[in-house]
Amino acid sequence: MQDGDFSGLLPVLRFNLRETSEGCDCACAAFSDEELLLLLRKHDGNVNAASYEGLLIKAKCDSLRLPGGLELPDGRNYWLALARLYRPAVCRNISRAEEVF
Repeated sequence: MQDGDFSGLLPVLRFNLRETSEGCDCACAAFSDEELLLLLRKHDGNVNAASYEGLLIKAKCDSLRLPGGLELPDGRNYWLALARLYRPAVCRNISRAEEVF
């Protein structure tokens, strides 16, 4: 897939990253189109891998504590729960003992 073809994947990536959700109460900045394309290029058009990395980026701790003692919670658990949907399966074969030595 060439770079120009990745733009067709933007709507799916936006949906996976909840960039189009109006009702999300998490205070995180939306990705720009250039950032989304960069994620897609980095993962060779693999939307699930790009979604996983993007959701991990959104999961950074963004809680806010104000001087009066008021604390606004972060959305870390929300973003990590979504990231688990796109986490790649890691399956490796274990080498036999006689093959290692």
